[in-house]
Amino acid sequence: MSSRTRRFGDLWADLSHVVAGLAIALLGLAVTVGVTWAGTPEAEADSRPSSTRMGDGYTAAEPLPDARDIDRETQAERRGADQDGGGEADDGTLERYEPKTGATERNPVGEEMQKGRAQQQEKERRRQEEARGQEVSETSRERLGRSRAADQQADKEAITAEQERLEEEKRRKEEEARRLAEERRNGTLRDGEYEGPYTGPVSGEVSGSGGARPVTGRYTIAARWGAVGSWSRYHTGIDLSAPIGRPVVAAADGTVRAPVGGGWAGIHVIIEHANGDATLYAHLASTTVRPGQTVRAGEVIGAIGMTGRTFGPHLHFEYYPSARSASNPYSTSDPYTWMLTRGVRL
Repeated sequence: MSSRTRRFGDLWADLSHVVAGLAIALLGLAVTVGVTWAGTPEAEADSRPSSTRMGDGYTAAEPLPDARDIDRETQAERRGADQDGGGEADDGTLERYEPKTGATERNPVGEEMQKGRAQQQEKERRRQEEARGQEVSETSRERLGRSRAADQQADKEAITAEQERLEEEKRRKEEEARRLAEERRNGTLRDGEYEGPYTGPVSGEVSGSGGARPVTGRYTIAARWGAVGSWSRYHTGIDLSAPIGRPVVAAADGTVRAPVGGGWAGIHVIIEHANGDATLYAHLASTTVRPGQTVRAGEVIGAIGMTGRTFGPHLHFEYYPSARSASNPYSTSDPYTWMLTRGVRL
């Protein structure tokens, strides 16, 4: 057999296969069309018994579905909706009344519940604030009570200390008076200790070293620097007792500065000297100088008094190595020693 004959045979076989496939496809299409037509309402109407057809265009009335069939269909629909997630199960809670996210319709029940929760939260907040306020108030009252108690205790201690100081002052003066009386009888009165009314000059006697006793005439050394007694720590100056009105003079040349000694000193004068030290004259009845004024040793600057913290007429005389510390009495040095360097023995 020639090659041409073989090619013709192969072509005929392929054509036969194509024709067979088309026939099978047409057959399937015919079956599908038939089945579809059979399920249409027209086909069902034609398949009804002849007793249900009354003529062209008319159909006899059919009986209503049974109630049980309707109930079964309704339940089936509900079960289907629940399985699809489209229904809401009523589990007896109020969740179904809660407003859904993105809901546009008002939910009165949900709004009332939210309002009730907000009111409850506000009540709880107010209760907590009242509790905190009460706690703070109680703490403030306790602190105030402790502060008052501390102040009362401090007042009692101050009164007690003052009473003790007065008793000490009285005892010391009595002892000093007895000593002076005995020395006067024995003729052994020490240099610089005098009694009696003032009859001397109104200016102090100046030594060759430029110093002068700060009190003119007669006086008594009532307390020395560094003595321990009724003072807070120790006595910060030297007390020179004399009658009220006795002239007080500058112990050395200098310039009067502002009286910054403090309320305890009463009326007082501060004099700064050439080398930067200073002297303070406290408890004066009055002064005759003003800040910025230049004074000479022995020049009257005031008079003995009882101003400030004192319980008898005297001059409280202090010496400060630095005039800058004149407001701190515990920065003083012994004025008796300083006066000796000025050629004066108190």
